[in-house]
Amino acid sequence: MSLPIGALEWVRPKAWKMDWELRHGSEVIARMGSPSFFGTTIRASLGNDRYLLRKGGLRRPGASISRVGENGDIALLELDALDRGTITFNDGTAYTLQRRDPAGTWEMTREGAVLFTIYRDVRSKYPTGEVEVLAGDKRDDVLLLLIWFMIATTDY
Repeated sequence: MSLPIGALEWVRPKAWKMDWELRHGSEVIARMGSPSFFGTTIRASLGNDRYLLRKGGLRRPGASISRVGENGDIALLELDALDRGTITFNDGTAYTLQRRDPAGTWEMTREGAVLFTIYRDVRSKYPTGEVEVLAGDKRDDVLLLLIWFMIATTDY
C-alpha cells in the first residue's frame, strides 16, 4: 500500500498506552502497538497487511520488519551513527535515513530523492509525529512503519 502524498500524523489515541495510529486527516491508515508491556516486539497493521517489528541489540543497533506468518525479514534498519541509518530490503534495495534540523526531524531518501520527512514532537503534552510524504515509493509504507518504530521506541 502506497502512502498518500501530503501530511500524515502519528498520534497516541490513549496517553497511558504506547499504541500509535497513523492518520491522514481523520482516517486511520495504520496502527502500531505492543502485545505486551515489556518486550522488543511491536505489531503493526497497514491496510490488510500485518507486520512484526523487532529491535536489534547492542552489537547490532537498529530494527527489522517482517510480515506476520511469513519467514524472514522484509527489511533491516542499520544505524550507521546516531544521525544516520540505512534500510536494506531483502532484494538489496537500499534507502537512507538521516537526521535533519530542527531537532527531532528525520529524512528518508533513495538515490538522493527525498521520499518523506518525519518530525517527532517530544515537548508537547501529547507526543505526536508529523509526516510529510513528498514522493511516492512502492515501499514507503514499510519504510514509515520501520522508521517510526525506531523513533518512537528510542530517545532520538
